[in-house]
Amino acid sequence: MLSRDDYKKAKAGLNKLDEKKDRFEILSVKDIPQNLRINTTQSNEFSEVKCILFGHRCGSLSAIKLARYYAAQFVKLGEEIQILAEIKEINLTEKDRFYPPWTDINIESITDHNGVDYFAEDYIFATGAWTHSLLAPYGIASQIYPQKRQMFTLRVKPDQNALDIKKRIPILVLPSSGVYIKPVLQNSLIMVGCANELGNPYQIDTYPPAAEEDYFKHVIEPVLNHYFPQLEDYSLFSKWAGYYAYYWPDKNPVIEKVSNIQWMSGTSGSGIMKADAIGRIAAAKSLDLKEVELYDETKFLVADLSLKKRKVDIEELII
Repeated sequence: MLSRDDYKKAKAGLNKLDEKKDRFEILSVKDIPQNLRINTTQSNEFSEVKCILFGHRCGSLSAIKLARYYAAQFVKLGEEIQILAEIKEINLTEKDRFYPPWTDINIESITDHNGVDYFAEDYIFATGAWTHSLLAPYGIASQIYPQKRQMFTLRVKPDQNALDIKKRIPILVLPSSGVYIKPVLQNSLIMVGCANELGNPYQIDTYPPAAEEDYFKHVIEPVLNHYFPQLEDYSLFSKWAGYYAYYWPDKNPVIEKVSNIQWMSGTSGSGIMKADAIGRIAAAKSLDLKEVELYDETKFLVADLSLKKRKVDIEELII
C-alpha cells in the first residue's frame, strides 16, 4: 500500500516492470476488499493510502522446508554438512611472519569450536549477518553489516468486526511505516513486523536476539491502531527476532573474492528471492568466469556484484 510520497519514490522502479509479464496491478483505494476494513485517511503521524501495488504471483513459502530440500540435494552429491559447527578461527598462512604484503597470503584451514580443522583449496563464506564479524578480524572489509529485525504473532478473534481473516487476505505492507502483516488463516493469527533503520544499530548484540514487547507497543501497535481502528480484540501470541545482512549503499548482494577467500552476503531481507541468482553468480565467480546465465536466461556479468567493479542499480522498489 502506497502513500503519495511512496508512489513517487517507487515510480522509477515500477516503470521498469511489465504489468502483464510481471503480473501486477496498481489498484485504487476503491479496489480494497471490504473485508480488510482499513482506514485509508491520513493522521499527524501516518500517511494516507493512495494506491495499492497488487502482485498476483506474490505469496509465501516455508524457508525451513526449502533449506532442507537443498541440504538433501547437497548430501546426495556426496558432500558433507556439519551442523552446529561454529567457526572459531580462520588460520591464515604467513602468520608467524606477521603477514608480509609481498607474499601470497591465503586461508590454510578453519578451526571450529570443537578444535576440528577443515582444509580446502578455496573457501566460500555464505554466512549472512556474521560475515563482517568473521572476516573483519583478518583484514577483510566485506562491507556487510547486521541489523536486528523483530516479528510478532497476534491471535485474533475471527468473529470481531475488523480484519475479517476468515476470508482470503494477502500479505499487506502498510504505507510509510513499513509495517507488514501476514495472515495465518487456519490458526486465526496474524504475523506483524517492521523494518526500522535510524536508531537500530548495525551490530550483533546477542544470539539468539530477543524480541522486545516494548518495540511492538511503541513501533508496531500504533500503526495497527491507525490503519485498523476496529482491530481491538487480539493478544500477543509469540515473538522472535533475527538479523538481516545489509550492504547499505544499494541493498543488493555482494559477491567478492580475495585470495582463496570468497564471500556472498548482503541480501537485505530478500535472500530467498535472490538466492538462485546469487548461487549461480557465486559459482561462476569461484570458477573465474566473467559471465553467467541466470534462471530466466538473462546474461549477467559476474563482476557487477563485486565491490571492486560494482555496477548494479539501487533497489528502487522495496517490498
